[in-house]
Amino acid sequence: MLDVIIIGHGPAGLSAAIFAARAGLRTLVIGNPANSQLTYAKNIQNYFGFPEGVDGSVLVEKGIKQAKNCGARIMNGEVVDCVKRNKVFLVKTADGRKRGAKSVVIATGMPIQWAGVKNEKELLGKGVHTCASCDGPLYRNKKIAVIGHGNHAAEDALELTSYTKDITIISNNGKFEFAKRFRQQLKKHGIRLKLARVDEFKASTFLKGLVFEHGKSEAYDAAFLACGVASSLTFASKLGVEIKENLLVADENGMTSIAGVFAAGNCMGRCRQIAKNVGDGCNAGISVVRYLKAKDIYFDYAKE
Repeated sequence: MLDVIIIGHGPAGLSAAIFAARAGLRTLVIGNPANSQLTYAKNIQNYFGFPEGVDGSVLVEKGIKQAKNCGARIMNGEVVDCVKRNKVFLVKTADGRKRGAKSVVIATGMPIQWAGVKNEKELLGKGVHTCASCDGPLYRNKKIAVIGHGNHAAEDALELTSYTKDITIISNNGKFEFAKRFRQQLKKHGIRLKLARVDEFKASTFLKGLVFEHGKSEAYDAAFLACGVASSLTFASKLGVEIKENLLVADENGMTSIAGVFAAGNCMGRCRQIAKNVGDGCNAGISVVRYLKAKDIYFDYAKE
């Protein structure tokens, strides 16, 4: 049986794996790097140690290599269920296999929710993006569209005001559903709201504009996908983990409402930055070590 299963191949999950594996815990990471938003971030300029910027896929590759070097096992797969039987957490993947562990770290991030617009996948990283904090700096003083209708879209649009004031949120489903605090901030920052169905992202090599359902087109320099809610955690719900506003609730140690289940990264919300997610992963990894070894003070237990 494993000591810990970490669900998620992003910076939070891999950081947790590094700390858990270094402490000698039997550690398995399950996820699909290709589904990580970080993979599609092409020029990250706000992560410590990379003054010239860094490609998100490079960070993921290096993180996987480092976790492996520390002794963690890495497995590509999709977790579809997680239940607790007696004192063991059984994690089931899409291939039907189940693996048991004494603890679980949920670091699933925010899966990309496609808008259903023609060319959206083909233009990822070429004017169509999923991470405002990662790719927003590429579009200073440019015209930007945010595709979405809820709080996720509002949050991304407000974050993008650091780089440009020409921002429009476009709802593809005919309505907007913002919390009151977001509505006030959107109005304050002059962010436009547009009810219109986007059928196609128009481009040569990079995005040139949006084509709407009646054939009318409008020029945009970039489009950020922010559809639906920020995370999808069905298996977390089955475990009975407390969820608030579609985000996991955890204490200062990363422990959720279920003993032995920890959370890290964007699935907890708050600040959606790589640096914060790495810190979350470190916190969760160290907390797992303390939890399983019943020790109040952490140090590198690998040589015990």
